[in-house]
Amino acid sequence: MTIVSDEVMQYPFGKENALDVDPYYRELQRHGPIKIQMAFGPPCWLATRYDDVRTIFCDRRFSRLLPAGTEAPGAWHGAGAIDATVPLGMDPPRHTGVRRITSPLFSVKRIRAMAERIQQLVDRLLDGMVEPGPGADFVGAYAWDLPINVLTALLGVPGADANRFRGWVETVTAMETGEEERTASNQHLVDYIGELIAERRAHRHDDLLAHLVAARDDGEHLSEVELLGLVMSLIVGGFETTATQLGSTVYTLMAHPEHWRELVDGRAELKPALDELWRWIPAFRYGTMFVRWAKEDIELSDGVVIRAGEAILPEQSIANRDEAVFPHGWELDFHRVDPLPHLALGFGEHLCMGFHLAKIQVELTVATLLRRFPTLALAIPPADVEWPAWTFMRTVGELPLTW
Repeated sequence: MTIVSDEVMQYPFGKENALDVDPYYRELQRHGPIKIQMAFGPPCWLATRYDDVRTIFCDRRFSRLLPAGTEAPGAWHGAGAIDATVPLGMDPPRHTGVRRITSPLFSVKRIRAMAERIQQLVDRLLDGMVEPGPGADFVGAYAWDLPINVLTALLGVPGADANRFRGWVETVTAMETGEEERTASNQHLVDYIGELIAERRAHRHDDLLAHLVAARDDGEHLSEVELLGLVMSLIVGGFETTATQLGSTVYTLMAHPEHWRELVDGRAELKPALDELWRWIPAFRYGTMFVRWAKEDIELSDGVVIRAGEAILPEQSIANRDEAVFPHGWELDFHRVDPLPHLALGFGEHLCMGFHLAKIQVELTVATLLRRFPTLALAIPPADVEWPAWTFMRTVGELPLTW
């Protein structure tokens, strides 16, 4: 496929296969932004270079809000036109105010203080995974259970309600769910969270939700709708993102056994290795990222100007492999020297608020696997692992392991 100046190219450019990235994207990174036509919305721009994507995340002239007066706004729904009452759909100064509330609650120090509690969950779930013996499915027995257990504990969801709470969340996040079923589950979640909020106003609690309610009621001017939207964002984003990254991380280590051995033998440090996995793993499926709109004319690389009102899609999984920034960026390397920050979960003001929470769950999981199961391996060939397309993230179906 050849890139032709001013041509609108059909997107995406190739089919997904596991965690592979179509090699055509490597050619794209020799160019500035190009014009594409997605399955929804009018033509827009696509950015694949690291510097361009980082600029889109950080430059306040790029907005998450659909410009007023946009024709056929419903056409942009699939491209990520997000409700402005949730953090992902906000611009400063509203977004800045919300982050001022949430940042202390998700600080590295506060998340690290939860390590012992999360480790207990890790150990309990891994104990359950090994009970059937070798061949146990890591995804079904662990990857989706850990983050929902962490979230329900954070929000103070009673244990008796955890299973139905999880069922609602899984229904809301699944792309294959029918509209009627998704709407019903979403309403169940909204109603249930409303009850939890009321309970925290009536009685003293010491959990994340109680702190959010206190911040809203103590004059931070977070509206009731925004409070609800914030909690829903934490639930949906914190659950699926972490679960899929857990599955993809363990799959990658098993499919690249030489990298697993580096960690087992102590030839690679765990934290830099996990950062490299966050960088290298293409977490999102093609065409499911969230567009931004230019509030004024903005020049990006190669002199490409994004005009006011035009949309641009930042392809961060591709930007993370930009070889102008990460030498041999398409390769997995646990020994990179002073790498720049990856863009796996955004950057700047729109860095995922629960990023540190997701990182510690992955870190404690891999550290425990290394300690308890140094001979861990896939029970089937990597090519036989299935990747169902039921979510907007790349998701391992089943991951049978042996040890």
